[in-house]
Amino acid sequence: MAILINRLESEIDNTLEMSAICRGEWCRALESKVDDLRGELSEASRMEAMSDSPRVVKMSEKIRKAYRNLGPDIHV
Repeated sequence: MAILINRLESEIDNTLEMSAICRGEWCRALESKVDDLRGELSEASRMEAMSDSPRVVKMSEKIRKAYRNLGPDIHV
């Protein structure tokens, strides 16, 4: 499970960085990636009962920030 969380955290970090510099179609493609990561994080936190862990909370905040970076027409 630790490997899954580490991979997920790395993907969230990378996607957050990309969301800060994306433009046009690239941003729309990233929205799907952020949606997938949000789902994976939700599933992983339920499996391990980690939803309150500081690490999961921080990853959730990064996902929300990525949505904000993607632009006003994308949900937060």
